[in-house]
Amino acid sequence: MTIQEQIKEQLIKEVFSNIDNIYEFMDTRYNLDKPCNDAVVKKLNELKDVIYKVSGLSELN
Repeated sequence: MTIQEQIKEQLIKEVFSNIDNIYEFMDTRYNLDKPCNDAVVKKLNELKDVIYKVSGLSELN
């Protein structure tokens, strides 16, 4: 694994952790019903997918 790949892996972990924190923020501050909760989870997972794809296709600055 190259240095760039290692850095990307760490960056993805950090971003994913931040996305998880967004969910925790929503969950603790709002009383979401199941459909709303499911929608939040779905959109955050979609965001994770996009971040992962972009990271794989892009070079670091």
